[in-house]
Amino acid sequence: MTASQIIDEIKSLTPEEQAGVMRFIYQLDAERKLSGPELSTLASRLVEAADPAEASRVRETIVRGFYGARRDA
Repeated sequence: MTASQIIDEIKSLTPEEQAGVMRFIYQLDAERKLSGPELSTLASRLVEAADPAEASRVRETIVRGFYGARRDA
C-alpha cells in the first residue's frame, strides 16, 4: 500500500476515526528521533530565526528530535 492510498483511506474515515489517526500521528512524531541531517537543518533554521517565538518552536523541535519524547511530561 502506498502513502497516497493510506491518505485516501484516512480521508474516507469518519471524523472520530480521523481524530484517532491524528492522535496516533502526533504520538508517533513526538517519539521519533531525528536524523543528523534533519537536526542540522533545524539548527540552521534556529540560527536564522528572527522571531523569538519561531526560535523557541525550532529549539523545542530540536530537543524533542534529539532526545525523543519526554517520559516525565
